[in-house]
Amino acid sequence: MFISLTNASPAHRGQKIGIKKDLIVTVFRHVAVREDQSVEEVTFIFAPPHGTWEVLESFEEVMNLLK
Repeated sequence: MFISLTNASPAHRGQKIGIKKDLIVTVFRHVAVREDQSVEEVTFIFAPPHGTWEVLESFEEVMNLLK
């Protein structure tokens, strides 16, 4: 099963992504520093083998989708 989230990466911001639930290893909320030195709070999702996704949904929203 997949969960649908919204990409927060500047190059793909606002685009929907689907991540397979059983691949997600960690979820945490933190500040992302952008190339222009601006900061934004996003939720990081680590899902190997891809790596880490930045999404707009809150930690709580992601955790509810994973239930």
